[in-house]
Amino acid sequence: MIKKTIIGLLLLAAIAIIAINFFKEDAQPVDTSSSSANAQDESVTEGLSIGQAAPDFTLTDQNGDTVKLSDYQGKKVILNFWATWCPPCRAEMPHMQEFHENNADGDVEILAVNLTAQDNGEEAIQSFIDQFGLTFSIPMDETGSTAQTYQIRTVPTTYIIDSKGDIAQKIVGPMDEQVMKDQTDSID
Repeated sequence: MIKKTIIGLLLLAAIAIIAINFFKEDAQPVDTSSSSANAQDESVTEGLSIGQAAPDFTLTDQNGDTVKLSDYQGKKVILNFWATWCPPCRAEMPHMQEFHENNADGDVEILAVNLTAQDNGEEAIQSFIDQFGLTFSIPMDETGSTAQTYQIRTVPTTYIIDSKGDIAQKIVGPMDEQVMKDQTDSID
């Protein structure tokens, strides 16, 4: 009964966050199109629509390692955007860690991008990582440019990226381990 109540509250919070962001008048979409002639001539377009190549980025993770999205081509990627102050993110993280542990030898990587530019500082982020025992890669978006490129208005927001580097799905709101499994099992 308590689990159902918690899930209900999480869903209600997610719906409220989505509604607030949907009705926000100042939310402007970010133009991620390239102005270079070479980029326009490519047969595969980069963008945020399903089927388009996911925009590449390079960030530094919680261990100081460089994380570049294109380095994961050949694997499926759960690209999640989150912050420590976000209650649905807190609810989702144990599921992400469980998925990561249960798929350690699999073809799915989790990149949980922290919205560092909008978060409560490095100490709060590290405390969050320690509290949940997170062992997957957590790239730090210190400037907010990656969140802007991916047009993140609500957290958590997740892009499921297939092994070719294309966007297969976008999920706004929290996920559990079963949703992650279903989403990644349904793509190549």
